[in-house]
Amino acid sequence: MQEESGFYDYLSKYLARIQAGLALLLLSGLCGFDFFFPTHYSLQAGIHGLSAIASVVFATLLTHKVYPLLRGAAMNLDSLRQWVLIATGLNLLGAISGNWIYMRYRGEHGPRDWILEHVPIFHMGLMEFKEFVSLFPFPLLVTASFILFYYRPVVQTRRDVTLFVAIPILLSWFFLVFSFVAGLVLAKLRFV
Repeated sequence: MQEESGFYDYLSKYLARIQAGLALLLLSGLCGFDFFFPTHYSLQAGIHGLSAIASVVFATLLTHKVYPLLRGAAMNLDSLRQWVLIATGLNLLGAISGNWIYMRYRGEHGPRDWILEHVPIFHMGLMEFKEFVSLFPFPLLVTASFILFYYRPVVQTRRDVTLFVAIPILLSWFFLVFSFVAGLVLAKLRFV
């Protein structure tokens, strides 16, 4: 019986990795096709799509790494610092590429004009909020990075500092997921 449970543990790890790999392949394929879309802005859309997906994936993994901080458990802070820096860099890339593609969105005869003409309540309700909220994760992640590096020795021992690191990371994940979903809805309504 002991061997069987070991086999299933081993199998479940492989199945989880296969599922994660397939999900990542599907997500990257979702925006990878943007590079081949017949528009003058396919490069900008593809870069923004890949950086947005990578940012959400890394922020999700980072969120899982932060849970021990919320519980007060000990963890490898050097690894957490690296993850926060990577997530911050990917978020910055997503924000820069988002502003790059935003020029087309706001441009003449762009998706914004089409949405205002066909579904104005959608633009006023969701897209204006998305344009504002999608920039929140970067300063939140920079704050978490600063705290992790500046308060390096006391992060593990002071509960208030650990919470002050964990909460901005969790908030940034919430804003990233909301912005990602709203961006997918926008891309489905009208591609740039």
